Amino acid sequence: MGALAHYFERAGIATTQVSLVREHSEKIKPPRALWCNFELGRPFGAPDEPDFQRRVLLETLNLLERTDVPILVDFPDLPLGGSDGEENLEGWACPVNFGSGVEGIDAETNPTGALKQEMDLLRSWYDLSVEALRRTTVGISEVDLEELAAFIIAFSQDDTTPPPRTDLHIGQMVGLAIDDLKAYYFEAATAKPGRASDKELADWYYGETVMGKVLVELSETCRLADDDLLNAMAIRKILPAHQQHLKKTG
Repeated sequence: MGALAHYFERAGIATTQVSLVREHSEKIKPPRALWCNFELGRPFGAPDEPDFQRRVLLETLNLLERTDVPILVDFPDLPLGGSDGEENLEGWACPVNFGSGVEGIDAETNPTGALKQEMDLLRSWYDLSVEALRRTTVGISEVDLEELAAFIIAFSQDDTTPPPRTDLHIGQMVGLAIDDLKAYYFEAATAKPGRASDKELADWYYGETVMGKVLVELSETCRLADDDLLNAMAIRKILPAHQQHLKKTG
């Protein structure tokens, strides 16, 4: 969108946009952009935060008044969840408390077994979610979840691991696997009674589960891979902005 903005501006049409990847906007230099440190796919913040989302939209539109282009303005806040814009943590608990391991299986020495058991423990909550909502967003990869989990673990350890689908670029396959597995976990977690904030769910998923540990490893593998798409995914696709502190250092 940043590149297209330059063409519109040359035709006399003023443009503005929300940027979720600062590095891209710094290189493309769109005429006007509001950088929001949000999760990819949520340019206006978390769901059910109309006041917060309105603030983002107004800040973006207000940039149209600026003529000192190109400009890249930072939005100052992170979405916290809750319809009133405040973090609403009361009454919610993650559906399964995994602690440092899962039912006696060590995630360090047996990540495949630990992840499988973790997903099995979430199954009843996921089924409740599907029953209540009468829909699911799981399935975009067209690959069985257990096979996806095994692939993600294997790929995080060896980026030459063949993908479950050979009709897709390896980066596309990794991306679809990440999205399907995340959907499974989040739908299971939100079936638990009580309202969870967007950040609370993310802190649980990325920071407290076996899957989260696998994703940290996967992010590092993609960063070091000899593939531009995988390198790009390591920036923000695998771990969202507010979970970057989990990345390996050194």
